[in-house]
This record gives sequence, C-alpha cells and structure tokens, in this order.
Amino acid sequence: MKLTLFISLILLTISCSYRNPEKTNSIQSNNTTSKNSLTSEKPTLKTSRKQYVNIGYDENYQKLPKLIFETADEAEFLSLEKKKYIETFKPEGEGNYFYIQTRLKKHKFKKYNDYGGKLGWSGYEFSGYYPATKLYAITEHSTSENINFSQLFLLDSLNDYNYNIISFGDASVALPVPSINNKYFVYFYNAVYDHKNCDIGILKINDKSNPKTYLSEYASYRSADFAVEKIIWKTDNSFIVKGYEEVYENNQWIKKYKYFKTQFK
Repeated sequence: MKLTLFISLILLTISCSYRNPEKTNSIQSNNTTSKNSLTSEKPTLKTSRKQYVNIGYDENYQKLPKLIFETADEAEFLSLEKKKYIETFKPEGEGNYFYIQTRLKKHKFKKYNDYGGKLGWSGYEFSGYYPATKLYAITEHSTSENINFSQLFLLDSLNDYNYNIISFGDASVALPVPSINNKYFVYFYNAVYDHKNCDIGILKINDKSNPKTYLSEYASYRSADFAVEKIIWKTDNSFIVKGYEEVYENNQWIKKYKYFKTQFK
C-alpha cells in the first residue's frame, strides 16, 4: 500500500513538472506579444489639461538687466506709428459665462461682476486677442472686503498653454504691448496708492516649439519718478513712455505729463 502511494506521488510530481513549463512558456509568450503591441502603438497626445506657466516674478527680474531711461519730448512720441496689435471683440457667451475657442477645445469662463465691490466675487474678463502671436488675453478678478484683486494671463490658441503674468501689486498688469516684429512684450503696473510710481517688465518672445519657455523675463525697471500712461515701440529694442505725475491743484488731482525713452540690447 505504501509502495503504491509512493509511486503515485512520484507520477503526480512528474506530471505537474511537465505541465508547468508549458504554462510558464505560454505566459512569457503572451507578455512578449503584449509588450510588442504596446511599443508599436502611436502615443496619444493628451490635451484635456491646460498647461500653466508663471512668469514675471519680481525675484527673477532682480537678476536681470535694468532699463535705463532718458528724457524724450512729446513730438518724438507723437511721431511714432501707433500700430494696432490687439483685437477686441465680444466673445461668445451665454448667461453668466463666456467661451473662448482654441484649436484644441472650447473653454468656459464665468463672467466677472464685482457688484460695486460690496460682495466677494470671482470671475473672468476677456481683454483681447493678439493675432500675431495667437494669444488670448484674459483677466481673472476677485473681490474681497471691498478690495479688487486681479491677474492677467495669456491663453495660447494653438496649444492651450496658459501664461500667468505675475503682477507687481494687487491689480493686474496692463495689457502687454508687442514690439514691432513681435520679439518682445512690454507691460507696466502703476502703484495704486502712489502718484508717480510704476514697474515696467519686458518679456522675450521665444520659439514656440518649447511652449514652457515661449515667454521669459528679459529686463525691468522700477520708477519713483513717473507712472505710465502709454508705451509705444520705436524699434524692436527701443520704446518711448508717456509718463505722468499726479499733482493736487485747484481742489483736484491732475496729470502732468513727461516723456521718456529707452534702448536695450
């Protein structure tokens, strides 16, 4: 009886050893086929998630060159061609929302309404479209305790990259002005509680093949002598500022204008 049981166990072991290698080979073969099929598949580009790039940090500008200004005159400023660089129009909308169509998808934004600043509220405001660089300009607003906070961002209509331009203060910066041949953007921020203070930032427009570095900080300027009314480019590397100082005369604040120009490499 014991001998019979022993022989049965040996036969069972041999049988299992014979079947298991086949099973193992079968699994390896299936895995090889699966791996080959995965590597031969064409990758799918995921476009549902917007890409965000923050630019314009003050600490970044501190490491970069500073603009140098000299005085200019009104005649020189007025002689410059006033180039139309941005298109303004009312975007498609419905109810409390407006829509921006890019090549990849239609984006939905809640409209901003501050209700006179009495209620906390957040939302977006369409600011325009740059046809040369294919960028939408949109301002994000929020109101808290009667104070308005805002930030401007540029939405690329081709790849959905979102370039947030960090403000020098609580409110958003002014709309960036592209240079003659769209090599740079210049923008400014006037201090809210001062009468002749501003910050000016220049962004370099790079190759769009790498969207993350498409816009980069290039140079800046901080003034305690004038605020900015308007900037007009003279060349791709020079522009003139119509600046002003607010003074209180005859029981009212009035602007006294001055003109400044700069050139950079």
